Amino acid sequence: MEEQQPHDSGLSPAEYSRRRMCQVFIGGMAGLSAGMVGFPLVSFMARPESLDLNKPLEISLDQLSPGQALYAEYRGQQLILLTGQAGTLVFNASCPHLGCNVAWDSANAVFHCPCHGAMFAADGQVIRGPVSSPLRKVPCEIKDGKVIISAEV
Repeated sequence: MEEQQPHDSGLSPAEYSRRRMCQVFIGGMAGLSAGMVGFPLVSFMARPESLDLNKPLEISLDQLSPGQALYAEYRGQQLILLTGQAGTLVFNASCPHLGCNVAWDSANAVFHCPCHGAMFAADGQVIRGPVSSPLRKVPCEIKDGKVIISAEV
């Protein structure tokens, strides 16, 4: 049996190691590119339950304190839940004028818009402009000690 000689490619050791480094680098970049494309695709296919748009938002009444606002997100919209003398109300947090999110001022029991200084009462009605429309109410129901929001916002 003859002993096989290594194939002589005519490359010096320095040229061979440079070629090998380029092969490893290109292979690594190909793997990285495949991961950058593959990860979002796999993540999208295995979407979490929280993205289920048909699922209603349920918030326990225990989380709500009279006179204090609770902010929640539903279907990509910021909502404000407020419990007071009129019961539990849910508003879309976007100001009808410029779309900025209003902030609840519990000391004065009003909503303030930081963009243009509008004020809204606890029932969403306009106290001071330049806005002329009230905050948009979101329909909800109280059932089994929870506020359930399942309507379009």
